Amino acid sequence: MAERDLPGAPLAQVQAWFLTAMTAPGGAARGVQLAGQRHGLQPEQVLLPVAGGPARLHIYADGYVLRLLECLQADYPVLRRVMGDELFGFFARAYIWRHPSASTTLYDLGGGFADFLAASQAGAGGGAQGAALRFPVELARLERARGEASRAPGLEKMPRPALSFLPSGVDLLLGDTRQWRLAPCARLLSLTFPVHRYWQQAQAAPDDGVPPQPEEAPGFVAITRLHYRLAMHDLQPWQFHWLQALADGAPLGGCAQEAAEASGRAPDAVLADAMLWLPMAAATGLIA
Repeated sequence: MAERDLPGAPLAQVQAWFLTAMTAPGGAARGVQLAGQRHGLQPEQVLLPVAGGPARLHIYADGYVLRLLECLQADYPVLRRVMGDELFGFFARAYIWRHPSASTTLYDLGGGFADFLAASQAGAGGGAQGAALRFPVELARLERARGEASRAPGLEKMPRPALSFLPSGVDLLLGDTRQWRLAPCARLLSLTFPVHRYWQQAQAAPDDGVPPQPEEAPGFVAITRLHYRLAMHDLQPWQFHWLQALADGAPLGGCAQEAAEASGRAPDAVLADAMLWLPMAAATGLIA
Protein backbone atom coordinates (compact mmCIF):
# COMPACT_ATOMS: atom_id res chain seq x y z
CA MET A 1 0.00 0.00 0.00
CA ALA A 2 1.61 3.24 -1.17
CA GLU A 3 1.79 6.31 1.00
CA ARG A 4 2.56 9.94 0.32
CA ASP A 5 5.81 11.69 1.13
CA LEU A 6 4.60 14.32 3.58
CA PRO A 7 7.37 16.89 4.11
CA GLY A 8 5.52 18.54 6.98
CA ALA A 9 4.41 15.39 8.82
CA PRO A 10 6.89 13.53 11.06
CA LEU A 11 7.25 9.82 10.38
CA ALA A 12 5.98 9.04 13.89
CA GLN A 13 2.75 10.95 13.12
CA VAL A 14 2.18 8.99 9.91
CA GLN A 15 2.91 5.69 11.68
CA ALA A 16 0.49 6.59 14.48
CA TRP A 17 -2.17 7.39 11.84
CA PHE A 18 -1.76 3.98 10.23
CA LEU A 19 -1.80 2.19 13.58
CA THR A 20 -5.04 3.89 14.59
CA ALA A 21 -6.66 3.35 11.19
CA MET A 22 -5.86 -0.35 11.16
CA THR A 23 -6.52 -1.30 14.77
CA ALA A 24 -9.50 0.83 15.84
CA PRO A 25 -12.66 -1.04 16.91
CA GLY A 26 -15.18 -1.19 14.09
CA GLY A 27 -12.79 -1.66 11.20
CA ALA A 28 -10.92 0.61 8.79
CA ALA A 29 -13.77 3.09 8.15
CA ARG A 30 -14.07 3.90 11.82
CA GLY A 31 -10.28 3.78 12.14
CA VAL A 32 -9.75 6.41 9.45
CA GLN A 33 -12.18 8.71 11.23
CA LEU A 34 -10.44 8.27 14.58
CA ALA A 35 -7.00 8.61 13.00
CA GLY A 36 -7.98 11.99 11.53
CA GLN A 37 -9.28 13.19 14.89
CA ARG A 38 -6.27 12.02 16.87
CA HIS A 39 -3.40 12.74 14.49
CA GLY A 40 -4.64 15.56 12.28
CA LEU A 41 -4.18 13.74 8.97
CA GLN A 42 -6.82 12.80 6.42
CA PRO A 43 -6.56 9.70 4.18
CA GLU A 44 -5.94 11.79 1.04
CA GLN A 45 -2.91 13.30 2.80
CA VAL A 46 -1.45 9.88 3.60
CA LEU A 47 -2.48 7.49 0.81
CA LEU A 48 -1.69 7.89 -2.86
CA PRO A 49 -4.80 8.32 -5.04
CA VAL A 50 -4.77 4.91 -6.69
CA ALA A 51 -7.79 2.99 -7.92
CA GLY A 52 -9.48 1.25 -5.03
CA GLY A 53 -7.29 3.03 -2.50
CA PRO A 54 -9.77 3.13 0.39
CA ALA A 55 -10.68 -0.52 -0.13
CA ARG A 56 -7.01 -1.50 0.03
CA LEU A 57 -6.79 0.00 3.49
CA HIS A 58 -9.66 -2.27 4.49
CA ILE A 59 -7.65 -5.25 3.22
CA TYR A 60 -4.71 -4.37 5.43
CA ALA A 61 -6.91 -3.68 8.44
CA ASP A 62 -8.84 -6.93 8.01
CA GLY A 63 -5.60 -8.85 7.51
CA TYR A 64 -4.21 -7.40 10.73
CA VAL A 65 -7.24 -8.55 12.73
CA LEU A 66 -7.26 -11.97 11.06
CA ARG A 67 -3.60 -12.52 11.94
CA LEU A 68 -4.26 -11.73 15.59
CA LEU A 69 -7.36 -13.91 15.52
CA GLU A 70 -5.21 -16.80 14.27
CA CYS A 71 -2.87 -16.27 17.23
CA LEU A 72 -5.75 -16.51 19.71
CA GLN A 73 -7.09 -19.60 17.96
CA ALA A 74 -3.68 -21.24 18.29
CA ASP A 75 -3.40 -20.31 21.98
CA TYR A 76 -6.91 -21.55 22.88
CA PRO A 77 -7.61 -24.57 20.62
CA VAL A 78 -9.96 -26.47 22.94
CA LEU A 79 -11.80 -23.32 24.01
CA ARG A 80 -12.39 -22.51 20.34
CA ARG A 81 -13.90 -25.95 19.76
CA VAL A 82 -16.12 -25.68 22.83
CA MET A 83 -17.41 -22.20 21.98
CA GLY A 84 -17.59 -22.77 18.23
CA ASP A 85 -15.89 -20.68 15.55
CA GLU A 86 -18.59 -18.01 15.39
CA LEU A 87 -18.89 -17.30 19.12
CA PHE A 88 -15.14 -17.59 19.70
CA GLY A 89 -14.51 -15.23 16.79
CA PHE A 90 -16.99 -12.70 18.19
CA PHE A 91 -15.28 -12.54 21.59
CA ALA A 92 -11.79 -12.75 20.09
CA ARG A 93 -12.39 -9.77 17.78
CA ALA A 94 -13.91 -7.76 20.62
CA TYR A 95 -10.86 -8.58 22.74
CA ILE A 96 -8.43 -7.61 19.96
CA TRP A 97 -10.16 -4.26 19.49
CA ARG A 98 -10.31 -3.62 23.23
CA HIS A 99 -6.75 -4.81 23.89
CA PRO A 100 -4.66 -4.29 20.74
CA SER A 101 -1.27 -5.94 20.59
CA ALA A 102 1.36 -3.77 22.29
CA SER A 103 4.19 -6.27 22.68
CA THR A 104 7.10 -7.37 20.52
CA THR A 105 5.79 -10.94 20.71
CA LEU A 106 2.32 -12.02 19.65
CA TYR A 107 2.29 -14.57 22.46
CA ASP A 108 1.54 -11.75 24.91
CA LEU A 109 -1.63 -10.90 22.99
CA GLY A 110 -3.82 -13.52 24.70
CA GLY A 111 -2.61 -12.94 28.24
CA GLY A 112 -5.81 -11.21 29.34
CA PHE A 113 -8.34 -13.17 27.27
CA ALA A 114 -9.66 -15.21 30.21
CA ASP A 115 -10.16 -12.07 32.30
CA PHE A 116 -11.89 -10.42 29.33
CA LEU A 117 -14.31 -13.34 29.05
CA ALA A 118 -14.98 -13.20 32.79
CA ALA A 119 -15.62 -9.44 32.67
CA SER A 120 -18.06 -9.89 29.79
CA GLN A 121 -20.16 -12.18 32.00
CA ALA A 122 -20.43 -9.83 34.96
CA GLY A 123 -23.90 -10.06 36.46
CA ALA A 124 -24.65 -13.47 34.97
CA GLY A 125 -25.49 -14.76 38.43
CA GLY A 126 -25.35 -18.32 39.71
CA GLY A 127 -27.21 -21.47 38.87
CA ALA A 128 -26.91 -23.47 35.68
CA GLN A 129 -26.52 -20.37 33.51
CA GLY A 130 -23.69 -19.00 35.65
CA ALA A 131 -21.94 -22.36 35.61
CA ALA A 132 -22.27 -22.63 31.84
CA LEU A 133 -20.62 -19.24 31.44
CA ARG A 134 -17.94 -19.85 34.06
CA PHE A 135 -16.72 -23.08 32.47
CA PRO A 136 -15.17 -21.52 29.32
CA VAL A 137 -13.43 -18.93 31.49
CA GLU A 138 -11.72 -21.65 33.50
CA LEU A 139 -10.90 -23.53 30.32
CA ALA A 140 -9.24 -20.36 29.00
CA ARG A 141 -7.23 -20.03 32.22
CA LEU A 142 -6.04 -23.60 31.87
CA GLU A 143 -4.95 -23.19 28.26
CA ARG A 144 -3.16 -19.94 29.07
CA ALA A 145 -1.38 -21.60 32.00
CA ARG A 146 -0.27 -24.43 29.71
CA GLY A 147 1.12 -21.91 27.27
CA GLU A 148 2.98 -20.06 30.00
CA ALA A 149 4.43 -23.28 31.41
CA SER A 150 5.67 -24.30 27.98
CA ARG A 151 7.49 -20.99 27.41
CA ALA A 152 8.78 -20.09 30.87
CA PRO A 153 12.33 -20.94 31.97
CA GLY A 154 12.41 -24.57 33.11
CA LEU A 155 14.60 -27.07 34.89
CA GLU A 156 16.11 -28.66 31.79
CA LYS A 157 19.55 -27.11 32.30
CA MET A 158 19.63 -27.46 36.08
CA PRO A 159 22.37 -29.82 37.33
CA ARG A 160 21.02 -33.21 38.33
CA PRO A 161 22.34 -33.08 41.95
CA ALA A 162 20.25 -29.95 42.57
CA LEU A 163 17.12 -31.82 41.56
CA SER A 164 17.87 -34.90 43.64
CA PHE A 165 18.70 -33.10 46.89
CA LEU A 166 15.85 -32.94 49.38
CA PRO A 167 15.69 -31.96 53.05
CA SER A 168 15.31 -34.76 55.56
CA GLY A 169 12.41 -35.01 57.96
CA VAL A 170 14.61 -33.79 60.82
CA ASP A 171 15.63 -30.76 58.77
CA LEU A 172 12.00 -29.96 58.16
CA LEU A 173 11.14 -30.23 61.83
CA LEU A 174 14.06 -28.00 62.80
CA GLY A 175 13.58 -25.57 59.96
CA ASP A 176 17.17 -26.21 58.82
CA THR A 177 16.68 -26.41 55.05
CA ARG A 178 18.11 -24.86 51.94
CA GLN A 179 16.10 -22.35 49.98
CA TRP A 180 13.50 -24.05 47.83
CA ARG A 181 11.18 -22.40 45.34
CA LEU A 182 8.38 -23.17 42.96
CA ALA A 183 9.79 -24.16 39.59
CA PRO A 184 9.74 -21.10 37.29
CA CYS A 185 7.71 -23.01 34.70
CA ALA A 186 5.06 -24.21 37.20
CA ARG A 187 1.58 -22.69 37.24
CA LEU A 188 -1.06 -23.24 39.95
CA LEU A 189 -4.81 -23.13 39.37
CA SER A 190 -7.77 -23.21 41.73
CA LEU A 191 -10.76 -24.39 39.71
CA THR A 192 -14.45 -25.12 40.16
CA PHE A 193 -14.60 -27.56 37.21
CA PRO A 194 -12.33 -30.51 36.31
CA VAL A 195 -11.17 -28.66 33.21
CA HIS A 196 -7.77 -30.37 33.09
CA ARG A 197 -9.37 -33.77 32.59
CA TYR A 198 -11.89 -32.28 30.18
CA TRP A 199 -9.03 -30.72 28.18
CA GLN A 200 -7.38 -34.12 27.83
CA GLN A 201 -10.65 -35.73 26.73
CA ALA A 202 -11.29 -32.95 24.21
CA GLN A 203 -7.82 -33.34 22.76
CA ALA A 204 -8.52 -37.02 22.12
CA ALA A 205 -12.03 -36.39 20.71
CA PRO A 206 -12.73 -36.15 16.98
CA ASP A 207 -12.34 -32.71 15.41
CA ASP A 208 -16.08 -32.41 14.84
CA GLY A 209 -17.08 -33.00 18.46
CA VAL A 210 -16.21 -32.24 22.07
CA PRO A 211 -17.25 -33.94 25.32
CA PRO A 212 -20.23 -32.50 27.20
CA GLN A 213 -19.49 -29.92 29.85
CA PRO A 214 -18.62 -31.67 33.14
CA GLU A 215 -20.36 -31.15 36.43
CA GLU A 216 -18.85 -28.75 38.93
CA ALA A 217 -16.08 -30.36 40.97
CA PRO A 218 -13.78 -27.92 42.76
CA GLY A 219 -10.14 -28.85 42.75
CA PHE A 220 -6.55 -27.73 42.36
CA VAL A 221 -4.17 -28.30 39.46
CA ALA A 222 -0.46 -27.72 38.92
CA ILE A 223 1.00 -27.46 35.43
CA THR A 224 4.73 -27.80 34.95
CA ARG A 225 7.37 -28.85 32.44
CA LEU A 226 10.10 -31.42 32.92
CA HIS A 227 12.47 -32.61 30.19
CA TYR A 228 10.56 -30.34 27.77
CA ARG A 229 7.28 -32.19 28.39
CA LEU A 230 4.21 -30.52 29.90
CA ALA A 231 2.27 -32.32 32.62
CA MET A 232 -0.83 -31.50 34.67
CA HIS A 233 -1.10 -32.79 38.24
CA ASP A 234 -4.07 -32.96 40.59
CA LEU A 235 -3.27 -31.46 43.97
CA GLN A 236 -4.80 -31.91 47.38
CA PRO A 237 -5.83 -28.61 49.02
CA TRP A 238 -2.88 -28.59 51.41
CA GLN A 239 -0.45 -29.28 48.54
CA PHE A 240 -1.84 -26.38 46.53
CA HIS A 241 -1.53 -23.97 49.43
CA TRP A 242 1.96 -25.29 50.24
CA LEU A 243 3.14 -24.58 46.70
CA GLN A 244 1.39 -21.22 46.70
CA ALA A 245 3.19 -20.24 49.90
CA LEU A 246 6.48 -21.44 48.38
CA ALA A 247 5.82 -19.26 45.32
CA ASP A 248 5.39 -16.29 47.68
CA GLY A 249 8.86 -16.94 49.14
CA ALA A 250 7.97 -18.72 52.39
CA PRO A 251 10.48 -21.24 53.83
CA LEU A 252 9.39 -24.87 54.01
CA GLY A 253 8.36 -24.59 57.64
CA GLY A 254 6.24 -21.55 56.84
CA CYS A 255 4.73 -23.40 53.88
CA ALA A 256 3.55 -26.14 56.21
CA GLN A 257 1.95 -23.63 58.56
CA GLU A 258 0.16 -21.76 55.79
CA ALA A 259 -0.98 -24.98 54.12
CA ALA A 260 -2.38 -26.24 57.42
CA GLU A 261 -4.30 -23.03 58.10
CA ALA A 262 -5.71 -22.82 54.57
CA SER A 263 -6.75 -26.46 54.37
CA GLY A 264 -8.01 -26.82 57.94
CA ARG A 265 -5.56 -29.59 58.84
CA ALA A 266 -3.22 -29.95 61.78
CA PRO A 267 0.28 -28.58 61.07
CA ASP A 268 1.90 -31.84 62.27
CA ALA A 269 -0.21 -33.87 59.85
CA VAL A 270 0.68 -31.59 56.96
CA LEU A 271 4.36 -31.75 57.85
CA ALA A 272 4.28 -35.54 58.03
CA ASP A 273 2.59 -35.82 54.63
CA ALA A 274 5.01 -33.29 53.17
CA MET A 275 8.01 -35.46 54.08
CA LEU A 276 6.65 -38.13 51.73
CA TRP A 277 5.33 -35.77 49.08
CA LEU A 278 8.30 -33.42 48.60
CA PRO A 279 10.45 -36.02 46.75
CA MET A 280 7.58 -36.61 44.32
CA ALA A 281 7.07 -32.85 43.88
CA ALA A 282 10.74 -32.49 43.00
CA ALA A 283 10.72 -35.53 40.70
CA THR A 284 7.78 -34.12 38.70
CA GLY A 285 9.39 -30.69 38.33
CA LEU A 286 7.15 -28.70 40.66
CA ILE A 287 9.87 -27.47 43.01
CA ALA A 288 13.55 -26.67 42.56
